[in-house]
Amino acid sequence: MTVIRPIFGSLAALAIGAMAHAEELKLAHFSSTKYHLHVEMFVPLAEKLAEATGGVTTIRVYPGGELGPGPVKQYDRVIDGVADIVYALPGYTASQFKQTLLVEVPGIVKPGVNKTEAIWANIDMLDKEFRRVVLLGLWTAGDAMLLMHEKKIESLSDLAGLKIRVPSKNTGRLVEAWGATAVSMPITQVYQSMDTGVVDGTLVDASVLTSFKLGEVTKFITAGMNATNSVFMLVMNRDSWEALDADTQAKLTELTGAEMSEGGRVTMTNASDRSLKKWVAEGGEVHTLSAEAAAEFNAASDNLAAEVIAELDAEGIDASGWAAALRQ
Repeated sequence: MTVIRPIFGSLAALAIGAMAHAEELKLAHFSSTKYHLHVEMFVPLAEKLAEATGGVTTIRVYPGGELGPGPVKQYDRVIDGVADIVYALPGYTASQFKQTLLVEVPGIVKPGVNKTEAIWANIDMLDKEFRRVVLLGLWTAGDAMLLMHEKKIESLSDLAGLKIRVPSKNTGRLVEAWGATAVSMPITQVYQSMDTGVVDGTLVDASVLTSFKLGEVTKFITAGMNATNSVFMLVMNRDSWEALDADTQAKLTELTGAEMSEGGRVTMTNASDRSLKKWVAEGGEVHTLSAEAAAEFNAASDNLAAEVIAELDAEGIDASGWAAALRQ
């Protein structure tokens, strides 16, 4: 349990009346205190808010599932008010964020484009999906790779019959387009599932090699195909938000949003790069697909974006408009 407090030259500088109305917000996440986002996003946010409000509004960070185990129920915890703020993946509650998660599908955003920037340039289009919460942050991780327990993947045919863990429905559809069987589960269960053969591998960014110790159960990594990017969010309970005074709301808004989200993307990408280098230095093998093999993977998933857009449009979700905005 981590309590974040600002450091003041003198507590006497706080007005007695302000202290009487002090507000402590609960921020919950499912990772350890060593997790890169805990260190580089959650703790700094708490420190900055405490400083900005003169200690009147603080954030107490609850890591490691202290307010409830597992990442899948994080969104429910903020809706129910168990936590004021939560770190979660929209993909774990994919039915709530169908339009948002279109960004995961290869071909929606052009290669090389900063997906987090593209999302925030059009963030108003997601108002409907985030209507039940206050959106503080939304960002993507580094490119996903195939982390395999035992089998080296050098061609599309190597995936036939294998079980690949996925974090979301769209990632599952991508894996199945490649000919594997998608198995949905939270990241906290992947280590044991790979170690015991429940799944043969996972499609995810390389940061988990360290943050969830998957480097210990990964023998081969395959990269080079058009894959996916997981999406992450920091969201706040609406009642908790509305209980804040207007000045505190303004300060929290200033500390979050697009800039904080870009910081989250950079943190995730850097963690991915560090973890991959460390894993390789310890003997892990990364296989980059040949141009021919990569083209085979990409051809297998070429129609996926159009299929998902058509399905969502038919449900009354403006997937076509969202995709067009992201592609600009």
